Amino acid sequence: MFRLAITLISLLSLLTGCALDKEEELRAQLGDWVTLGDTYFFASTSSCTAAVFHAESTRISSLLEPARSVDTGLKMLAEGQSVVFKVGGKSPNALVEAIMSRDLPHGIGVLNSGLAGVNCMSELVKSIYHQAIMNPASRMAFIPEGRAVLVVDPQAKAVIYVRGNG
Repeated sequence: MFRLAITLISLLSLLTGCALDKEEELRAQLGDWVTLGDTYFFASTSSCTAAVFHAESTRISSLLEPARSVDTGLKMLAEGQSVVFKVGGKSPNALVEAIMSRDLPHGIGVLNSGLAGVNCMSELVKSIYHQAIMNPASRMAFIPEGRAVLVVDPQAKAVIYVRGNG
């Protein structure tokens, strides 16, 4: 019985140590695209990551290729490129709807990526995220390599990153 308990504790400690992302590595990756301030929230498990950072500046670097239309963004996604959607007047939520209406597989991929990190969020972070994705002033980026969504909300001065492992 004692051996079984030790084995279970060992397995649990291994599972809790398997996070998708590490905060320092994520900050380094995102730091190439946006100027990050303090970390407001960071949680990463084996199945999801959610992070909220203060945005020192809400300008997104040209290192993250912009798409000024949904069609251009879809072409970039089809090529496996990371893309920031700079489609005027459309919230990230409206962009996902537009992507889904034009290309359902890519739309579902972006939607799933945007929803995947919700399981790692506190209730407060879920509220911040919801406000950001509904805000037409926010910019959404999709990073196919990690199937991640990045939302920069200029009103909240927040950078929100979400992803799942599937």
